[in-house]
Amino acid sequence: MNYNGRMDNRDLDASGVKVVGLEMSYFGSAPSVQDWSFELPAGGRLCIFGMHNQGKTALLRALAGLEDYGGSIRVAGNEVRDIPVKETPIAFSFDLGSLMTGKTALKNIVRPLELRKADEKYVNMRLAYVTRLFDIEDLLNVKVKDLTPVQCAKVLLARIFVRECALYLVDDVFSGMGYTSRREAFDAFVTAVGKTDATVVYATDRMYEARMFGGRIAVVYGGVPQQIDEYFKLYSDPGSLSVVRSIDDYVGVVGATLKKGEKGWTVGVFGHDIDAPEPISDTYANKRVLCCVYPEFAAATSDPEGEWTADRSISTKSGRLVRFVREDGIVYVKNADIALGGRASVRVFGVGNLFDRISEFKINKQREQ
Repeated sequence: MNYNGRMDNRDLDASGVKVVGLEMSYFGSAPSVQDWSFELPAGGRLCIFGMHNQGKTALLRALAGLEDYGGSIRVAGNEVRDIPVKETPIAFSFDLGSLMTGKTALKNIVRPLELRKADEKYVNMRLAYVTRLFDIEDLLNVKVKDLTPVQCAKVLLARIFVRECALYLVDDVFSGMGYTSRREAFDAFVTAVGKTDATVVYATDRMYEARMFGGRIAVVYGGVPQQIDEYFKLYSDPGSLSVVRSIDDYVGVVGATLKKGEKGWTVGVFGHDIDAPEPISDTYANKRVLCCVYPEFAAATSDPEGEWTADRSISTKSGRLVRFVREDGIVYVKNADIALGGRASVRVFGVGNLFDRISEFKINKQREQ
């Protein structure tokens, strides 16, 4: 059966991922990747988060079947090591340097299909799909060397997603880009992925990206998964010191409603309207969002009837931080004179980043799960 026939007959509903006891090492040295076990349903999202040289790329290469591995990796019901490399229903990204700079964007994008001898009708169908997905229809005849970094990133992503696959593995393809370009390219990536039912694993060393990508986050250190959970579980109940250090430094998280008025954007936090950071799209108006609250944006007063409980004290270079929790939020307050276990009223008078991962989160419920 040719490539197009396999795509037509593939059971996309069986495109989940199951990893059990995965380990992989280079050149007989200590395992670079070990103790990985997780399941990812069809359409699921997993972000691998860790600093440089902690095993993110090694893990993705093992998942792609590009390295020998121990344990089991099943994608779409099949063991990856048993599938011929050219037939694996897995797309793996390389960095921007893998683009053919002397070729047009079109030639770069369709290259994976040409290598698999896909017919012209199928190529045109997939090309139309990914160029709309990444909004690059007007770039197809431009050579890569003449594109901006953001445009190059979109072309690379289109090349990854041009194949119909059960699993897409995206390594940090934005590495080396400036902050503004990286943010723009990453936002385009998240928006595009959100329009698909693709199963995607993304690796990054930016916690902001891990939060915004959605789904679960796997914190990796030394090749070993420290914790695989939703962001808020990592935050409220970290499983190791490595997880604690991976989270933004003592940033609280609260639910709020985003509003747009005559004087700009505000968020309603516990009965108070607070100026929101801009720019914000109109599509978020009146929507439940989650707000980052830095310690300098909050204050606490002892109150036996208060809704907040002081549950943790942390010593930092800038002073003592007390963490207050309630069912719908976490807030750190500097030098709060409240004993652990004490009740308090907390006032939030400023917010940082906003994101819309879920409408509400329940800390107590998260801890029980």
